[in-house]
Amino acid sequence: MPISLAEVFDALVEDETVTNQYTQFVLDNVHNGSCLDLACGTGTISEKLKAYFDVTGLDLDPEMLKVYSRRNPDCQTILGSMSDLKALGYFDAILLFGDSLNYVLGLDELKRVLSEAVSHLKDQAVFLFDMHTENRYEEFKEEYLEEGIVSDHPFQWTILSMPDQIINHHFAFYDELGYAQTISFDQRVYPLEIILDHLESLNTIVEVYSDFIKGIHPDKEKYLFVVKRRSL
Repeated sequence: MPISLAEVFDALVEDETVTNQYTQFVLDNVHNGSCLDLACGTGTISEKLKAYFDVTGLDLDPEMLKVYSRRNPDCQTILGSMSDLKALGYFDAILLFGDSLNYVLGLDELKRVLSEAVSHLKDQAVFLFDMHTENRYEEFKEEYLEEGIVSDHPFQWTILSMPDQIINHHFAFYDELGYAQTISFDQRVYPLEIILDHLESLNTIVEVYSDFIKGIHPDKEKYLFVVKRRSL
């Protein structure tokens, strides 16, 4: 039976400490109300936040949403793209974590994602998101290899930086006969200045954190952004 990445995703990448850091980051910046979790995946962050917010999860992958709904049966789910939110209302908080913005490979679409999120904020609402620092691209110029067993299947996970600021992730899952099922996807690393310039064009106020520490530190793994619309 083919392996669904959604079914093994948490076993591969979930880190309870990091999930708790994201949760606290949200609670430090938003206190109640409605929350839209973009690219929500399997819903580990929504699970932590649903005690404080009315959470809605949106994802492009129906298999991820199945796992999300099992974990969070009381949360609404939406199958859709984070670059097109026109059918949705307005929220007190919009989240986009897990380096999900880096899966957007084109600059125009990336700008649409940011614009859509900002346009669906209520007054005094907050858009919180993260993305890789450029240091992350440098880190994976030397191939990273992880091996282990997940759902009784041996696996290999390689990460390698490619031209044009692309980071490639390649998974190979092996059955009992040694045959491999492979899954591959890319992320793109964007200069911080591009993100800040576009957010400025959207008339927003932005605070930047680096690995949950306030300020811009390019040697860290990720930037986190706190975005609010300027009062008219």
